[in-house]
Amino acid sequence: MKKNVGFVGFDGTESKRAIAAIHTVKEKEGIGGDINVLLRSPHALARVMLSKQKRLHDVRAFLMDNKYKVGWQNAGAKIEGLYDDFFEQSDLIVVGAPGGEEAPFVEAGIEHDCSIMLIGGANRQEILQDLQEKKVDIPEKANEDFAREFFFGLENYEKFLNAGSKLVQCTSCNTTSICRVAKAAKLLGLRAVMGNLDRRQGDPHNKVRASISAVQFGKGVGHQGTDAGTIFKDIRFSIRAGKIPTTIPHVHNLILAFEEKHELQELVEQLSKTRRIVVIPYEDVGRTHEWTSEILEGFISGFERPISPEIFELLVSDAIISFELGNYIFHQIVMMVEQMSVPVPNYAEAYLMFCGYPADEVHAAVDKDLGCVHGIWPDSLSV
Repeated sequence: MKKNVGFVGFDGTESKRAIAAIHTVKEKEGIGGDINVLLRSPHALARVMLSKQKRLHDVRAFLMDNKYKVGWQNAGAKIEGLYDDFFEQSDLIVVGAPGGEEAPFVEAGIEHDCSIMLIGGANRQEILQDLQEKKVDIPEKANEDFAREFFFGLENYEKFLNAGSKLVQCTSCNTTSICRVAKAAKLLGLRAVMGNLDRRQGDPHNKVRASISAVQFGKGVGHQGTDAGTIFKDIRFSIRAGKIPTTIPHVHNLILAFEEKHELQELVEQLSKTRRIVVIPYEDVGRTHEWTSEILEGFISGFERPISPEIFELLVSDAIISFELGNYIFHQIVMMVEQMSVPVPNYAEAYLMFCGYPADEVHAAVDKDLGCVHGIWPDSLSV
């Protein structure tokens, strides 16, 4: 099999990790084809990233605009073609452009009959509206895909595969993590997920907004629970997304509501059995794990991965607070989300879906290829 895949926004936070992951999966699953990247201006970070990706993944570079040609050639880049060439030579395009800038690339992908994977903060309805205003001829299949649920391979891979989808929108980092917990807990009768997502807002370039007292809590629910609700239609989600002055990870403080009573240990076991979830013990031979930075450092230091250092797993502390009210039981959990890499296995599954990879093999293949684990850290981890 051969599948050329092209990346828009190749040096972005998620795209550069998706390129590495998809290259790894391609190599290990024996799938042929090129990895193409679309270049904009030759700024320093882009030059460094292209050099690295050329060395590690043998990417082929195409120019967004010919005005950048001299700059990139002076940087030693080999240019394979221009904008239209990029789409003509890509069977699948992964659109990782900044939010609100995706529509032109989706339009070009449709015109060149490419399959399309949206990652990041794309808004499909705004993209569709933009295409309709431009009177773009949108195929019936693409119209159907614009209205579909979000792609979360662990739950709906086979559904998308059987539908022959040409366009998918993958779940964001926080939505991916919420979906993993919902998948684990639904087997115990999960009815609702409520709570707050503390999103990072403390990167150095955000220093003006990263005052120690600058916590932005937001007025209403965020898109993350709404997006998860398109996948798990029998579960209600009401989740606020705030911003706090920290770097990584995002921290989710969630309440899981159940109608069916069960022991807390059953939830811990279900979480630990679910792919790409790792339970972190709070009590550990006389010490405790309660600081996010210490937990991340401890977890990642034990791994040697094809892509390093990355945390593909959702980390959930076993310091869970339980509360009963009438016939309902509530579990308050704390989760750590390394937002730059936690959705990456889902991108790899979307790529394999476009390749027609069998549903009964895909999850195990991606976990093995990328080294994703689940279980209880550090001694009871499985691929």
